[in-house]
Amino acid sequence: MLTLRGAPVLSDFRLDKLAQKLALIHPGIQLLHTEYVHFAELRNPLAAAEQQVLESLLEYGPGYSGGSPDSLEKASLRL
Repeated sequence: MLTLRGAPVLSDFRLDKLAQKLALIHPGIQLLHTEYVHFAELRNPLAAAEQQVLESLLEYGPGYSGGSPDSLEKASLRL
């Protein structure tokens, strides 16, 4: 399964607004980042050119400039 990170789901404004609402439910909740995640089930590994085509098809909106995908694994909730 190929996993590709996408654009942020929420703008900074909407992220702040949601964080405020969640803080009312439980003050310990921290909302740091939201993003789309794309999954591709492959029969065979993609060649470099095929990978570039797939990534360009899934390129939309502002990209995420944070750490590597693994850096979010420990604290991620994916829906």
